[in-house]
Amino acid sequence: MARLAFTLAVLISLAAKALPAVAQDGLDQGLAAYRSADYAKAAEIWRPLAEKGDAAAQYRLGTLYAEGKGVGQDDKEAFKWFQRAAEKGDASAQYNVGASYAAGVGAAKDEAEAAKWFRRAAEQGMPFAQLNLGLLYASGHGVPQSNVEAMTWLQIALFSLPPGAARSDVARAMEDVSGKMTDVEREDARDHARGWKPKPEAK
Repeated sequence: MARLAFTLAVLISLAAKALPAVAQDGLDQGLAAYRSADYAKAAEIWRPLAEKGDAAAQYRLGTLYAEGKGVGQDDKEAFKWFQRAAEKGDASAQYNVGASYAAGVGAAKDEAEAAKWFRRAAEQGMPFAQLNLGLLYASGHGVPQSNVEAMTWLQIALFSLPPGAARSDVARAMEDVSGKMTDVEREDARDHARGWKPKPEAK
């Protein structure tokens, strides 16, 4: 069985979210500082926006704490900011909250909570969350074991992930799970995967 890919997704260059012009300017200024490796400046710009409740700034500030760039590395502080952004519907932050719970980094290990947050991110179209949710269903960790659910999420992830190690992990996991399924179960999983559409959370 492929191992769970519980690495934090540090996706600083995500497409800009629809935000008020002032907030967007601040996010862009922070992103420019981050790309110039002026991490302390990025933290200085993003922190007040994060404290005012801006989910994108909260997510980005969390990445600085996770990486220890511009601030002291602090998994608990990173988790705090990821969770605030996740609760507002940020899929990358939801994935990171799930990964934190799954690995017990910055939060107590809790597979049910990990599955909950991976599901929220997966439903929005986050491929690494789809992969991990599929693996949780395959193993029955944090969710009831279900080969059909596992195969459904793994198939959805396969078409979303870029070529490379993660896609190879999915292919191996699919082969493992498929070997335990009936033809009817495989067809059910294919139908579910074909009919799936992302459901962005209202911001």
